[in-house]
Amino acid sequence: MINLINKKLSSIIILMTLLTGFTLYSCSKSSYQEEKLATVIEPSFEYNLEFNDIDIMYSDSLYYELEFDMIGMDALDMLIKIDDSLYDSIIIADIDSSIDILSGYLPLNPNGMDINISFIDSDVIVSNEDHVLPAIRDIEVLTFTTNGSNKYFNSLFEGNKIVNNKNIIYDKFKKYDFANTEVIILNDLDILSEKMIVQLQKFLLNEGYIFVLMNENIIENNKLFYSLGYPKVKAIRGSSRNQFFSMTDEGFLNEHSFQSRDLIDNSQLYRYFELKNVEEEFTKIMISTKDPLLLEKEVLGGKIFFLTTKIDSDWSNNSFNLVLSDIFNRVFFQRLLTDES
Repeated sequence: MINLINKKLSSIIILMTLLTGFTLYSCSKSSYQEEKLATVIEPSFEYNLEFNDIDIMYSDSLYYELEFDMIGMDALDMLIKIDDSLYDSIIIADIDSSIDILSGYLPLNPNGMDINISFIDSDVIVSNEDHVLPAIRDIEVLTFTTNGSNKYFNSLFEGNKIVNNKNIIYDKFKKYDFANTEVIILNDLDILSEKMIVQLQKFLLNEGYIFVLMNENIIENNKLFYSLGYPKVKAIRGSSRNQFFSMTDEGFLNEHSFQSRDLIDNSQLYRYFELKNVEEEFTKIMISTKDPLLLEKEVLGGKIFFLTTKIDSDWSNNSFNLVLSDIFNRVFFQRLLTDES
C-alpha cells in the first residue's frame, strides 16, 4: 500500500515538474520572441549630410548629398528651409538594406544664407541640422614669383568668381602696398628682404592670410622660422617618378569640398620637403610618409599656410594641380568665413 502511494506521489511530482518546465520554457520562449520582435521593429535613421560649399565661387547653385540608412521606417519627410522660408519638401524612402544616396541643388544667395534641414516622421522631428554660407564678395590676392609673367595662377583661378589675382615679379628692393590685399601668395621665393619680412608681419597683424609654396633654398627659408613661422626643412625627399607618395586629407578639404576625395586619391607626389619637426598639430594634409604636405599656422593674428612641395612636373603629377586648386578654394572660403565670425 505504501509502495503504491509512493508511486502515485512520484508520478504527481514528475508531472508537476514537467508542467513547470513547460510553463517556464513557454514564458522564456515568449519573452525571447517579444524581445526579438522589439529589436527588429526598433526604428532608426542614420545619415550623413554634406554640402559642397566651394560651389559659391563657381556656380549659382549649391550641391548637397545625403547618405542615409533607415531601419523600421518606410519613409521620412525632408524639409528644406532657406532663411526661414520653406524651399522644398521631399519624401525619402528606404529603397534597400544598403545605404541610400539622395542629392540635389539649392539656389545660392550672394548675400549669404541660412539652410535648415529637418527630417520628420509622423509630425515628429527625428533630426534637425543647420548650415550657414557666408556672403559672396571679391577677395584681392597678390601672387609673388621670381620669374617672368607667371600665368599659372591665372589659369588656376580661372572661373573663380570671387578671386581678383594680380601676379607680381618679386623685387627685394621694392616696398609693396598691401592695404587692400587679403591673401598673399609667395611662390617659390628663394629669399625675402628684411623690408619684405616687416611688411608681411604687419600684414599678418591686420589678420591677413599668406600662402607659401616653399623654395629649395633651405638655409634662407629656415631663417624665417622666428619672424614668420616658417617650418625648418631637414632635406628634400624623393628623386624620380618611379617612386611616388600618396596623401591623406586630415579633414581640411573635406569640410567644405567633399568632392576632393577623388582628387586626393588620384594625386601623386614625387618630391617634397622633409621637415626637422613634424609639427603634427599644424598639419592639414599628410603625405603617406607621415610628413606634412600642408601646414596652417596662426602667426601675429593672421594665418600662414605652407605647402611642402613645388609646382613642378618633377615634383608632382598633373592631378595634383586640381588638388592645389581645391586647397586654395578652401583657403578663400575660410577667408570669407572670417567676415561671419
